[in-house]
Amino acid sequence: MKLTSFLVCLTLGLSVAAQESPECATQCLQESLAAQSKCSPTDVDCICADEALSATIQGCVLQRCTVINALAAQNATKTMCGAPVRDITSITPIISGVSGGLALIAVIIRSWIAGSNFGFDDGCCVAALILAIPMAVLEFLMSDLGFGKDIWTLEPKNIYLIVQYTWLTEIFWFLAIGFTKLSFLFMYLRVFPKQKLRKVIYGFMGLIGLHTLIFTVIISVNCLPVTYIWESWDGEHTGKCINLNVFVWSHAIIDIVFDVTIFALPIPELIRLNMSLKKRIMIVAMFSVGGVGTIISILRLQALVSFANSTNPTYDNCPTAYWSVLVCFVGIFCCCMPALRRLLAKLFPTCFLSTRQDSKYSPYNDEHTPNARLSSNPLSNGRKSQRAGLGSALGFGGITKTIDTKVTMTGAEDDEQELVDMGKKGGWGNSGGGAWNATHTSGKSDSGSGDNVAVGDSARRM
Repeated sequence: MKLTSFLVCLTLGLSVAAQESPECATQCLQESLAAQSKCSPTDVDCICADEALSATIQGCVLQRCTVINALAAQNATKTMCGAPVRDITSITPIISGVSGGLALIAVIIRSWIAGSNFGFDDGCCVAALILAIPMAVLEFLMSDLGFGKDIWTLEPKNIYLIVQYTWLTEIFWFLAIGFTKLSFLFMYLRVFPKQKLRKVIYGFMGLIGLHTLIFTVIISVNCLPVTYIWESWDGEHTGKCINLNVFVWSHAIIDIVFDVTIFALPIPELIRLNMSLKKRIMIVAMFSVGGVGTIISILRLQALVSFANSTNPTYDNCPTAYWSVLVCFVGIFCCCMPALRRLLAKLFPTCFLSTRQDSKYSPYNDEHTPNARLSSNPLSNGRKSQRAGLGSALGFGGITKTIDTKVTMTGAEDDEQELVDMGKKGGWGNSGGGAWNATHTSGKSDSGSGDNVAVGDSARRM
């Protein structure tokens, strides 16, 4: 990382400034002032405002001084000219703490809801959080060292540590992002039984696994020797590095493409569900909430413009850091949304569970509905229980209905329940897309008379 080009206005006009500056910079000051007649050695305002003089001193310093000495001269110049002290060190810790805390709570709730049904999707989510936590801790340490301040105000030893910690956070970030995407895909495998879609999902899992591995390995050894990653900035060490700017941009673009594709995969299946429009919209919205992370990834691109090529990286790259942290934790939080939805359904069933039928049918309690009661239909009892649909898996509850007096909500929920193929014979409903497949059976009900109606082939799960 070369940092010498940022010495844009290196002017050392006063004796105090000269005493604070390295000897090489003091000589450049004296020679540059002697070569012009516009500004006197005591006219600070003139020296600070004269761009031609600043450029002359800058060129001299770049030739005679090391980067560390040039930074010291830059600091003396900024102090002499009364430049404002910039400090945004608090932003990254705040974002890391808030977003990381919410992600931690969401993962704990998800793990608790999963219980004995803890699966690969839950495991990937937990792995992503485990990898993201040290990333956030390093961001706190970097801010304490001065990450968020102008580089010429920092001690060289702190700069070495900041660059080294940045490298470590990048490794954790790449891995956490990869596991978050895998968590979404494993969740799809739980709820979508359609073989064609599952093959596509398996294909994307392989691509994302390979993508994560390749980029993690490359960022781990982006310079050789590895120590050159955090020593290259001083210009006093030798080594070779990849073009980090091209590398970061390529990953950002590929990552956004993967995000959009992942969240678009289930949409065709979801919109074909035999549910009311309201429920379809709710489920599609739940699956699409991960798109929030994609939006943040797109916003993060503006911060990448200065990444790797910045001449003041400890200040300019701070937005890149907190946008990256936000992308990571928001992604983890979003992949826990189905579990959070199920928790809310348990706590507030009247708000998040519905006993109303699909909107295209008349209400159950109108004057034309026969007397109904809790299901005791002998045709339904004793049957082998079928696995429920996506609505149950995401906490939309279930409806067990035998027309007699009323429809009753049952709260059985299971994260591992599949989304049945609505178009196949033997599935729920019929191939024509009807929301209810009613089968009439003659005989008296327990109330004394009338026909029992079994909804579908067994209890209909909404």
